[in-house]
Amino acid sequence: MNHETPGQYLTETDRGPYRATAPGEDIAFNFDFRAMYYMLREKAWLIVLAAFVVVLLGGTYIMRTPKVYAADTVVQVEQAQHKIVNIQDISNEDLNSLELLKTIELNLGNKVLAQRLMKDLKLTPAQIGLPSRQVPYSENELIETLQKAISVKLQRGTRLITISAENQIPELARDMSLGLVHDYILVNLEEHSVVTNEANRFLVEEARQLQDKLQRSEQALQAYKEKNQAVSLEESQNITVAKLKELNTRVTEAKADRLKLEADLAQIQKVGFDNPEALLAIPSVKESAEVLDQQKSVTAQEGEIANLSQRYKSLHPKFIQAQSQLKELKEGLNSAIVQAARSISTAYDAAKETEGKFETALKDQEQTALELNKIAIPFNVLAREVESDRALYESVLTRLKETDVTKSIEQDNIRIVDPALVPENPIKPRIKLILAACLLGGVCLGIALCFALDALDGSLKTIDHAELMLGLPAMTAIPKSEKPIDNEDKLQILKEPHGAMAEAFRTLRTSISLLGNSADRRVSLFASAVPGEGKSFCSINYAVSLAQQGLRTLLVDADLRLPTVGKAFFKNVPHTGVVDVIAGQTALSDAVRNTAIENLTVMTAGNRAPNPAELLAGEGFSALIKNALLQYDRIVIDSAPINAVSDTLLLVKYVQSVCIVVHAGKTPRKAVVRACNKLTEAGARPVGFILNRLPPHGGAGYYYYYSSGRYGKGVYGTSEAS
Repeated sequence: MNHETPGQYLTETDRGPYRATAPGEDIAFNFDFRAMYYMLREKAWLIVLAAFVVVLLGGTYIMRTPKVYAADTVVQVEQAQHKIVNIQDISNEDLNSLELLKTIELNLGNKVLAQRLMKDLKLTPAQIGLPSRQVPYSENELIETLQKAISVKLQRGTRLITISAENQIPELARDMSLGLVHDYILVNLEEHSVVTNEANRFLVEEARQLQDKLQRSEQALQAYKEKNQAVSLEESQNITVAKLKELNTRVTEAKADRLKLEADLAQIQKVGFDNPEALLAIPSVKESAEVLDQQKSVTAQEGEIANLSQRYKSLHPKFIQAQSQLKELKEGLNSAIVQAARSISTAYDAAKETEGKFETALKDQEQTALELNKIAIPFNVLAREVESDRALYESVLTRLKETDVTKSIEQDNIRIVDPALVPENPIKPRIKLILAACLLGGVCLGIALCFALDALDGSLKTIDHAELMLGLPAMTAIPKSEKPIDNEDKLQILKEPHGAMAEAFRTLRTSISLLGNSADRRVSLFASAVPGEGKSFCSINYAVSLAQQGLRTLLVDADLRLPTVGKAFFKNVPHTGVVDVIAGQTALSDAVRNTAIENLTVMTAGNRAPNPAELLAGEGFSALIKNALLQYDRIVIDSAPINAVSDTLLLVKYVQSVCIVVHAGKTPRKAVVRACNKLTEAGARPVGFILNRLPPHGGAGYYYYYSSGRYGKGVYGTSEAS
């Protein structure tokens, strides 16, 4: 017998929806979204059930969860404009800065305010949502729970802060939100009052100390004045300074005069008294009053002579008289010059004496000034101390008055712009959100369960999946019947000749005939990995399809352990058959039985054999096949499950085509792969597989199979009756 070349089979078992690659390509596991879609559609009931259960749980949670209400108070952070007095360092903070806004936000949510709010509202553990217990709650636990129920949030880009309080009682939620703001304002006022009072007490004490110090400084200054007779010290200093200035000027002038006279005297001594003209060049002589008068007289007389010279001649008496007068005047000028030169020595002595007196007076005045300065230094120190103490005392008095004023200045830096109202609708539980989340979660859970079940399901569901896992071609796919099929209904190809099943078996007949030369495909064997796959059903209907084609067909029931072929054709099943022929107790012609179907002959299993495996291992079955081929065109053998018993493995060497039947969505792929490997090891690789009981409404993933509503009424318009 000719068999297919043995090959290897895929053994992967944990694959999701896949599709086969093109011929000649390596097998690749590509995710098939269409197969995934139809898998989810097939298990839509599971998704709906999961969604329903989760939504039901969500509804239960909503019913059992207490309703929580939220009240919001919106405050605005602002800087107060003080109109009473312009006082430095009061509310001088930049309330627009983000750091300060965040600080106020955090202060609104601190533990101090929460503790004060709890005492003001007299909140109990039950009112803030804590369950009752035997051990009392600590104050820290109560405060932390209250803080969780209150949220403070700064609205971005604004100076608005929202204080939201949540509670199961609407009125209490409002009171908590407003109470927190009021407590914050009161705490600020109290802190400001405490700081102001402390500052006031400090300033009063400081003023008293400075007043005492000022008094002591003034007393020390007065005692110093009385001791040193320095009542008008400042005035005396002023007079002394003025005298020093005047004497200094006089000394400078006297010294200048003396130096001038000293220079003139030295020049006179050098020139001598015999040269009046040279003496006249000396400044002191030239500036003498007598010399100046004589010079004027000489100059006038010379002018008179010049006039007379124009009217008279040189011998005129008037001209001569004028000349005589001029001579006398010049002699008088020379005498005055000599006299002035002689008086320089006397003037020099007087100037020197005057300079000495001024210098002596200047030294005396300087000594007086030094004595006054000695007295003034301690005096000035005491005076400055008095002024400093007085300035400090007056400054403290000013700040003390300012502190008294700031007591009445409002220091609030927040203002309520939107007070909380009693909420009407609860914010928790969020029914729509919870139901939507439960619905979405249920759908996701259902989808996850579908994928999990599909991953755990080791069966072969589609032709693509089976071809990929087995590495075998699909010979045909038998659609699942809407009604259970018993032994009398196994001849579906006759019952519904134009139905989907009949067409599937015709496809099987064609697929096997196309495998090669018809002479090499005369003996076909149908097997399965495990019982209940429908191999007998497939072999029976395949044999009928061959008979309908006009081929003399022998259907052999080689499942000696659980024979079922005879029950489909005969009411009286017990008859000689395969066991009897192999054992040599009956001839082939006596073991076969004709059926009501033309060209179809059946050989049942015959009498029960105690040792089927040993019986099939002999040469009897080989002789049976050889003799049957002499009388029939085609032989169809129904065998036992491969993984259950070894009977089929003993028969495959006598057949030409082996088809393995797989129950779609039920047979474990491992079992099918194991059966295919056993057949290969026995020397007969299956020519293909038959996917039996494929759901007809599975969508495109199940390929080209039609529902009974279409083929049950005839193919291509042909009525079922025809």
